[in-house]
Amino acid sequence: MRNNGRASDIVVGPAIAPGGVAATVAEALSLVDAGDDVFVAAPASADDPRGLYGGRLTAQALRAAALTIPDGRLAHSLHCYFLVPGDATKPITFTVSRERDGGRYSVRRVVAHQDGVDILHLAASFQRDQPGADYQAEDMPATEPPHALTPVPQDPRMLDLDVRVPHDGDLYHRWPTRLWIRITEPLADDPNLRICGLVFISDMCTGLSKAPMVKQVGILPSIDHSVWVHRPGDPNRWMLMDLAPESTSSGRGLYTGRIYDEGQVLLANLAQESLFRKRVSSHNGHPRP
Repeated sequence: MRNNGRASDIVVGPAIAPGGVAATVAEALSLVDAGDDVFVAAPASADDPRGLYGGRLTAQALRAAALTIPDGRLAHSLHCYFLVPGDATKPITFTVSRERDGGRYSVRRVVAHQDGVDILHLAASFQRDQPGADYQAEDMPATEPPHALTPVPQDPRMLDLDVRVPHDGDLYHRWPTRLWIRITEPLADDPNLRICGLVFISDMCTGLSKAPMVKQVGILPSIDHSVWVHRPGDPNRWMLMDLAPESTSSGRGLYTGRIYDEGQVLLANLAQESLFRKRVSSHNGHPRP
């Protein structure tokens, strides 16, 4: 969909009242088409002093890219860098560059910015559907079904996510690494929009919460994030995300993860590198991240 008019002319998704903020993932993925491959997302919050949730920002950037893609092509991989935290109380502008439209693949580059400052760079590839060998190396870990578990209260930035945490024999610090998750409010029947919903989920928690020395580490700001989508899934249905640490060195940590559907089918893999720095005590003896 293209529009060469004003940013207020076309809204791609459920409309948000002027001055309002999204209450659901579907609303967060609603972008205003400003024309010339530029899209705008409403502020994430009216008064939250924290930076933007990375999963939301990444999913919105992928949504902007998908809105410029020929019909019938689905996102299969994305790679992004988080540059600065961003301001949750301000709108975000996404500028899409059409890098390539080949016979089977399309590539897009997206820059998210606020007040002229780049906050995220994303590259994404989309593929025309085609048959191929179907194999997954890792089975989904055995765990209690989500309906047997109690919902876990979430940060308001997670919007309408329903999260259940199954028993995990390995101890974690601060954040669970195995979670059942679903988006409760329906997303439109659009395969790329549903992939954006999966990407929204993919940045929750961190596999580094099982890394050695994590209790001596401050906050873990994301440096980059990558997702590979293997098969279509519906994030309005239960998905199991399973995360694990891979390495920590030089003040950085890497973790990987898998996302399965309730039928134990591997939908996606993910990887993220974060800061992993030991807390430094300030002059008054209190820890400083």
